[in-house]
Amino acid sequence: MGVCCGLLQGREAGLSIPVETEQRPAGHREDEPVRLVLAGCGAVTKLYYAEALSRLQSRGQVAVAGIFDPEAKQAALVQARLPSAKVAASFDGLLAMDADVAIIASPPGYHADQSIQALEAGLHVLCEKPMATSCSEADRTLAAAAANNLLLATGLVRRQFPATRSIKAMLEGGMIGRLRSVSCFEGGSFQWPVASMSYFSFAESGGGVLQDIGTHCLDLLTWWFGEPDEIHYADDAMGGVEANCLVRLRFGGFDAKVRLSRDWARPNLYRLEGERGSISWTVNETETVELALNGSRTTGFVSFTNADGRSRDFVDAFCDQISGLVDAVRNGVPLSVPASAGRNVLDLVEGCYARRKLMDMPWLGPEELLNFAASAGTRQ
Repeated sequence: MGVCCGLLQGREAGLSIPVETEQRPAGHREDEPVRLVLAGCGAVTKLYYAEALSRLQSRGQVAVAGIFDPEAKQAALVQARLPSAKVAASFDGLLAMDADVAIIASPPGYHADQSIQALEAGLHVLCEKPMATSCSEADRTLAAAAANNLLLATGLVRRQFPATRSIKAMLEGGMIGRLRSVSCFEGGSFQWPVASMSYFSFAESGGGVLQDIGTHCLDLLTWWFGEPDEIHYADDAMGGVEANCLVRLRFGGFDAKVRLSRDWARPNLYRLEGERGSISWTVNETETVELALNGSRTTGFVSFTNADGRSRDFVDAFCDQISGLVDAVRNGVPLSVPASAGRNVLDLVEGCYARRKLMDMPWLGPEELLNFAASAGTRQ
């Protein structure tokens, strides 16, 4: 299989940055749409997967054969947007449908078991993040994929953004020189439309804000910079899951400071400071980054697109990650985000929790701190 160099093009600043892309094998043809099934009709499906699948169906890339959710009302809402799909009465019934691919978008506590069941039933799998709630579960899932010679992808959707891929290319090209510091702050009032309180259970979800949006953040940092040399972690969990956390990572010659919050509204900005300039990225901005070069006394916003020139929104990133698996199934191209990436970031999340300290909260009195510290080691 050949590898070619595509271009991510900066429309506003006239920049063209080469990005390595896979070249389709000679003689490849577009077959019938890849048939897939979808497990889980909660928030991530209603907000993103349903629309992404609808777009891909209209392009003839996929055909959604079936959907399943234990709550019939939720399944009906999704079927209204994907009317050709049949509603399965059970997860086993879903796997019995004629399909090649399963998307697992159930709550995190079901990810590993449902992925393994789908793999053992002969389906390739795209599992929404986190791919499991523990590294041991992730390893079982990877083993099932290998044993059945099937593909396993993980839903780290931010890797699909032209903006984040361009940041990686700029760093690898040395555009801002040797890094000096990195800061990331994601926060705001919690607004995710959860259907169950299990979302806030450590046993069910595997963690709080770190396991949730932190998975995306830590994945980007390790994708850009590699594995950290040091990990320091603190959060505010006092018997439940954390709503706020602070992560400090050491990467070679610089530190990355990460603050995540479910109740503290902040700019939601990543800033990378280098010897020759800086790169700033607003969280979930799919195409635009801010670039400042030392000595130029200017700052510019640069918009990037894929080589096809078509603008991409957040749902398009979900389209791209599904298309990546479809292309791998059809043509044997490597997965853009293999499940090993999901396993790696899960290992880093577990490493943070293993080093956990109670976050400094000066608004608590001495007696309150003693009481809370006594209960902080118990997760519910």
